[in-house]
Amino acid sequence: MKTRVLLTALSLCFTQLFFAQVSKESVAQSWMDANMPINKTNQSFAMLNSHAGPSGETFRFYHTVNGVEVFDSSVAVHVSNNNQVTYHASNYDSAVQTIDTDPSISENAALNAAISALNITGAITQQEVKLYVYDKLGSSQLVYRVTTMSEFLTGYWETIVDAKTGSVLSTKDIAIYEKDACDETNPKDIKNPIRPSTLATGTAMVFDPDPLTKTGSSYGGNYVDNNDQTNAQLDAARTAVNLLDIEFDGTNYRLRGPYAEIAELGSPATGLFIQNSPDFSFTRDEQGFEAANAYYHLDKSIRHVNEDLGITCVSLYNGGVVRFDPHGANGADNSFYGGGALQFGEGGVDDAEDMDVVLHELGHGLHDWITNGSLSQVNGLSEGTGDYWANSYKRGLGFWDNTDPQYFWVFGWDGHNPFWQGRVTNYGAMYPGGLTGQIHTDGQMWASVLLEIWEIIGKDKMDTAVWEGLAMTNSNTNQQNAAIAVRQAAIDMGYSCAEIDAFTDRFEARGYTLPVYICDPTACEISAIDTSNISPCDDNGTPGNGSDDFFTADVTVTFVNEPATGTLDLTGDGTASVSVAGLTSPHTFVGVIFPSDGGAIDLTATFSAEGACTLTDTNTGTAPDPCVTAGINENEALLSVSVYPNPANTTISLSNLTQEYHVAIYNMLGQRVKDQRVDANKNSINISDLSLGVYILKFEDYNNVLRFVVK
Repeated sequence: MKTRVLLTALSLCFTQLFFAQVSKESVAQSWMDANMPINKTNQSFAMLNSHAGPSGETFRFYHTVNGVEVFDSSVAVHVSNNNQVTYHASNYDSAVQTIDTDPSISENAALNAAISALNITGAITQQEVKLYVYDKLGSSQLVYRVTTMSEFLTGYWETIVDAKTGSVLSTKDIAIYEKDACDETNPKDIKNPIRPSTLATGTAMVFDPDPLTKTGSSYGGNYVDNNDQTNAQLDAARTAVNLLDIEFDGTNYRLRGPYAEIAELGSPATGLFIQNSPDFSFTRDEQGFEAANAYYHLDKSIRHVNEDLGITCVSLYNGGVVRFDPHGANGADNSFYGGGALQFGEGGVDDAEDMDVVLHELGHGLHDWITNGSLSQVNGLSEGTGDYWANSYKRGLGFWDNTDPQYFWVFGWDGHNPFWQGRVTNYGAMYPGGLTGQIHTDGQMWASVLLEIWEIIGKDKMDTAVWEGLAMTNSNTNQQNAAIAVRQAAIDMGYSCAEIDAFTDRFEARGYTLPVYICDPTACEISAIDTSNISPCDDNGTPGNGSDDFFTADVTVTFVNEPATGTLDLTGDGTASVSVAGLTSPHTFVGVIFPSDGGAIDLTATFSAEGACTLTDTNTGTAPDPCVTAGINENEALLSVSVYPNPANTTISLSNLTQEYHVAIYNMLGQRVKDQRVDANKNSINISDLSLGVYILKFEDYNNVLRFVVK
């Protein structure tokens, strides 16, 4: 059965003009306009951050009231490299009310209120004060959110201070811990580092990854912590490494580089190990060992993401450099991440001696940074991501075989010993029934399934898909939606069908429900472009009149898997696209090509579809020369004309008009919905009767068009 879709010539001509030059940001903005309108006075979305990577670009739109950001209320929209919105994540809080956003107290007063509430006595090593509209305590309030890290108070603390009265509304430790300990979340820092004037290469002896893995040993005998004592076996388990790009001031070397730097963040205070030698080789009974070990693994891991995988992901804080304290957390047998800083505890095996601890905590940081502070701990998502990141690196070194239990261990030196049990990445629980509500336990489910796919497609491809996928997510993303995002990243990066099938198979076997995606290169074919049915057409879409410089063209598409949903492109000097849904074979699409120069063009057809394929037709046809009306031209005087306000809801106006024009407004179906004459004195158009959406304003007798949005 043949299904025929007819579009007016102007519809597709305008679509071609719009999409030929469209940016990813405008695609995301159009999606927001159509899907996320805010119909509340003085509330809107502002695009304040984007992440561009191998899978496309994710734009984050932040909810604002009177221009003040609403805390934890945003929408992330991912646009693939072919300018399609393929994923979105929203934690938009529709309950937020419009309130007065002028604070009555200063930032400094809010900071002092936080210091008093937390009884901070030592030095504050990190702080930020930011104004928000806050709706987490039962009503919309104007608050200062104060975050602090200090010398003697373990953790990274959030204090919510009423910006009108100065009263403290809540305090909470929002650090993200290695083990069960405290509440979790994330947030920022105000300190900018003093960048080194000279970079040097240092050397060190480190555990890579840990002495048990390096030697194939079990915890016991000569391989016990023994209160940080060393011996010949533990010394021999070290690896000689280079410390890249460390600071050299002409006299001294310091463990500070483009990605990481040592800092005193919490007690105990053990120093920064600044020395006049570039050799930071220590044995594990010396405090400098943990400093060099942590610096090496942090720097190497962040370099891997940015330089090997090609994903830009550095700290949101401290000028893009993560700060770490190799002896912090008040000496506890725990470590934590918060606000771009890492503190490693000293109980049991010192945490900074175990690469798994270092990379697990860094995993929280990467998750925080790649989402611009929208890290999620729903279902223990970030805990599982940290476990994955540590185990991905260790598995990639090839010391353990998959028949060894240690192959699946996280914290193989610091854990799985008398101090604590550690965690695993062959956790058997199913989603969602196996969720316990305990984030460290549930995170093992996420880490385990990611590493199952890792085994099939390889380390670098999986590492890339994980970070590109998480970049699309938000603070309320659960494991299932993260799985959808990670697979979508792989799809958008053009992974093979066998690789995409591995994502689908392993995720669904774990219990996640994913949208149907059939990856089959034979799922559709374009039979031909019938050049005998290509002709000039007029502005009503009637073939043969020859009054405008565009063409109609028939393209027949056959689908193996149907019905199909996707986009059909006719490509010549420009591209004309239309989204089609629920099509059955064969489908004849009647489209329009609008060449930029009005001359003959070669046509090529491409069909891309979720559930089908992306395929370019091998047959091209040359369209006939159109009959171009002399009056149809580009008016240079119109290049400075703009439409405002945009978006609008009642009236639009045109700026910089110098003469009278006949203008017409078309919706995105190509239907003319308004027309009138405008000039410098009469430049407004009433649009109050138009539906929400995107419209094209065309200057009749000219090729100039403007786009605007009715909100």
